[in-house]
Amino acid sequence: MKGIEKATPYFKGLTKRDYIKKTREIIDKEGVEAVSIRRIAKEMGCSSASLYRHFENLTELIYFAEIHTLTGYIERLNEAEKQWSNIWDYYVGIWDCYSREAFRNPQAYNLLFLKFENPKLNACFKEYYKMFPEELKNTNQFFMEMLETTDFMGRDFEICKKCIAEGVLDYDNAVRLNRLACLLYEGYFKYVVDHNIPEEKIDTYVELYINDLDWIILKMAKDLRGYKGYGK
Repeated sequence: MKGIEKATPYFKGLTKRDYIKKTREIIDKEGVEAVSIRRIAKEMGCSSASLYRHFENLTELIYFAEIHTLTGYIERLNEAEKQWSNIWDYYVGIWDCYSREAFRNPQAYNLLFLKFENPKLNACFKEYYKMFPEELKNTNQFFMEMLETTDFMGRDFEICKKCIAEGVLDYDNAVRLNRLACLLYEGYFKYVVDHNIPEEKIDTYVELYINDLDWIILKMAKDLRGYKGYGK
């Protein structure tokens, strides 16, 4: 009848990937605060119910969309790995790459790695890269190993175990290093966020963190294999 609008289709055959891409577009242009289920549904011409077929809530949708931020981390790892020559280069180098990206993208990294210890959300990594395999095109073993471990400290301890296997660190000190490296990182991360450290000063705080981590390693290592500090 005239004057009656045609009802919006309940489901439009949109995929989970489609919703994630639209959410990323909004985040890139306006920030995460601009994202809502209602807005996504309106812009994609579907009902809110269609999104809930794929996502439990808005947080899960944003979580998936923010995984794209890790592309910068992958790129840093690939470039830095070319300069690594021993296990300590690997251990500290991974933290260096990670903190440089995290301090620049605190909202995304907080959501992805610190805010939740929910196995379901952590499992989103694998599902995401099945939907966006092109983003893993140039990845390396360290990033892939990260996807296998569901908690923040557990990911670091996987590298600590490699140090044990190579005979450069004993088990007790590996446990201690894991704890200190992660908690020290969280302290620097919180400081950068709470004090709204500007982009041009981020590298200064990364270097402070890495220097502190180096100091700990130089005290704890069973065998330094010639390591004198990251990049030295």
